[in-house]
Amino acid sequence: MSGLRISVHGSKQLQAIILAMKVLDRETKKILRRETKAMVDPEWRKAVTEHASTRLEHRVLADTARVRVSDQNVTLSSATVGRSLSGGLKPSTHYYLPEFGADRSQERTYDARSRKGTAYQVTRHTTRQFRPRNRKGYVVYPAAADIIPRIAALWTQTIVRGIHEAFEKR
Repeated sequence: MSGLRISVHGSKQLQAIILAMKVLDRETKKILRRETKAMVDPEWRKAVTEHASTRLEHRVLADTARVRVSDQNVTLSSATVGRSLSGGLKPSTHYYLPEFGADRSQERTYDARSRKGTAYQVTRHTTRQFRPRNRKGYVVYPAAADIIPRIAALWTQTIVRGIHEAFEKR
């Protein structure tokens, strides 16, 4: 699932933080990015884990929750890990089923053969294990909606504190 970003267009304070980051020296920026990630990453993982209810949601969405921090943004992502799970499911390509649900009435019919050789047709419901479809998502999007204000506050506090400490050292 591609990253979710905190938009700064609606906040003059966040825009001021980004402008302040542009004038800082490289080493200070590096330290602030590291500190921001250290504070935001556990909060994001906790939020996604709290919204995940099934084992599949935990494996595909919660266990793969990541945060990337740059000078201009904090990107929240989940299911971007390219490695397949033990059953063969690849989170980066099949994240939509645990996140947005599936059509539970979908059926698949195929031909089978008994041990004695008699051919017959089998009809199975192949998506019953998933939640019903929900365009707003079940795990990542609600978690992001809950945690984005907290992350914006953490990001701002970290950068303001870092700038203050940088000026104190001079």
